[in-house]
Amino acid sequence: MDGVLLVVLLREGIGERETAQLARHSQEVLSSASRLERLLVDAESGGRGFMLTGEERFLEPWNTACAAIPAESANLLRLSDTPEQKDQSRRITQGVESYLVEYSVPMVDAVRHNDPSVRSVEAIDEGKRRMDVVRAEFEHLDQTERGVAVVRDEQATATAALVEVTVPVGVAVAVLLILLFVGYLTRTVIRPVRRVAAMADRLAGGELTARIPESGAAEIRTLEHSFNRMGRSLQQNRDELTRLADEQAALRRVATLVAHAEPPPTVFTAVAKEAGRVLGADGTRLLHYEADGTATVVARWGAAGSDMSVGARVTLDAGGVAAEVLRTGEPARFEGPAAALGGAVSSAVGVPILVEGALWGVMNALSTDEPLPEDAEDRFANFTDLVATAIANTQARFDLTASRARVVAAADETRRRIERDLHDGIQQRLVSLALDLRTVEAGVPAELPELRAELSEVAFGLAATVDELREISRGIHPAILSEGGLGPALRALARRSAIPVELDVQVEGRLAPPVEVAAYYTVAEALANATKHAQASVVRFEAAVLEDRLHISVRDDGVGGADPARGSGLIGLTDRIEALEGRVTLASPPGGGTSLQAELPIGVAE
Repeated sequence: MDGVLLVVLLREGIGERETAQLARHSQEVLSSASRLERLLVDAESGGRGFMLTGEERFLEPWNTACAAIPAESANLLRLSDTPEQKDQSRRITQGVESYLVEYSVPMVDAVRHNDPSVRSVEAIDEGKRRMDVVRAEFEHLDQTERGVAVVRDEQATATAALVEVTVPVGVAVAVLLILLFVGYLTRTVIRPVRRVAAMADRLAGGELTARIPESGAAEIRTLEHSFNRMGRSLQQNRDELTRLADEQAALRRVATLVAHAEPPPTVFTAVAKEAGRVLGADGTRLLHYEADGTATVVARWGAAGSDMSVGARVTLDAGGVAAEVLRTGEPARFEGPAAALGGAVSSAVGVPILVEGALWGVMNALSTDEPLPEDAEDRFANFTDLVATAIANTQARFDLTASRARVVAAADETRRRIERDLHDGIQQRLVSLALDLRTVEAGVPAELPELRAELSEVAFGLAATVDELREISRGIHPAILSEGGLGPALRALARRSAIPVELDVQVEGRLAPPVEVAAYYTVAEALANATKHAQASVVRFEAAVLEDRLHISVRDDGVGGADPARGSGLIGLTDRIEALEGRVTLASPPGGGTSLQAELPIGVAE
């Protein structure tokens, strides 16, 4: 009887041990799959960052992941020992390889060759579809292993129940011995194994904080320690993956602002907020170094360092990180309470902002309690690079606008000079010659009517030439615009129009010459187009100054269908107005007339 019970109990113990070993092996498979999935996410995040910004630094995680994926895929296949595990692992590794070889690598190459199709909706959807397929395989493997763990646990429970059923009521001594033996096994083997199996289920379900007391004996204690170590490793890996995903998402949001050419203050504010949240800092500040050794606060976030408001000019403390970065041009860090860090701040990190190789400013992270992460400087550098890109882009746009404005101003000055030369030189000379000719004509004797007629014809020709020259001079630069301003010039333009014009000009006083010239030629081009192409019966023109901007509207009731790309006139006007930081919009639906709207800032420098 005792021998039978002993055999049954030994069999149960062996089964429980095998169950624990199988559970540990299952967790090794899941851990390998988790690492492979994390590497795939690194490759996808790095590739997407590179496709959005075109910057090579986003390929660092992508290159690392691509290099590590083959080895991890081989490890997953090696650990898979059941037919179902092998099949699922094979589908996962094939899906990961297909994503890299058929999608990610070609897309990165396309970005390097400036292929615009990589940012199309179809390309993005294709990458998402492939990632969803691979994630589904990972989830399937996870669910399968969890189901196997449940079955193994049920089998262990059934074995224990069998022991309880088969133990007969026998001799008191035998029953006592059996109970003592079962109690010993339950306490030292079965319960620890069940705890391990339960922990395996909790880990497989995503509860990575689960731990078990390491109270078993010998191998059970080793198993408990291994499971706890695996749980800590999985938790660290998940936390690291979450942190990386949050950081990449923050960088993508800031990169989107930079790509959309948002104003620097908007980018600065977003960087301060996103960087502070990613690092878990209590406050962040962006400072721009000035030539006199001070700095201007261009953005801030958080409670720490709130004594500095945006736009404030501050003196750099000799012991502060901002002063240290200015001195060395390198990242700086200070730990421990210090007055130079400002108030209750106990930890600070500063990273330089370099624009085209020159030190432009510094971004600070501040903490009031815990020290900032050890890799804060490296993680901050990703954000400062985006700040530098935004500043460089803004400066490039400013330089381009200023250059275009100088070109337009030079052309206008040349027009005015030519108009003055024509008016004061050739035109006046022709008028004088015409008057002299009329004087000669009046002195011709009456008996020479043919000579008088010829002189009169020449005089009329000179007068016509003067009128034509006056029209040419007006087209180059109308004198009335320089002498009377925009209002009289536009009214004169309306009077000369071949199409009736309804005029509403509400412009008082003089505006800056570049604004008046741009407005005049905008209306002149619109009237010329309406006369030549629109078949319009009336043109309505409005001009008014509202909120420091000149608003111009020219509308006709013609056939519509105007296309700026088919002529250089509207393109030139658009360049002229945009050079003054203005805007032009054209609406010309077929059969619905044409409407030209323009806005110009009246504060343009002369």
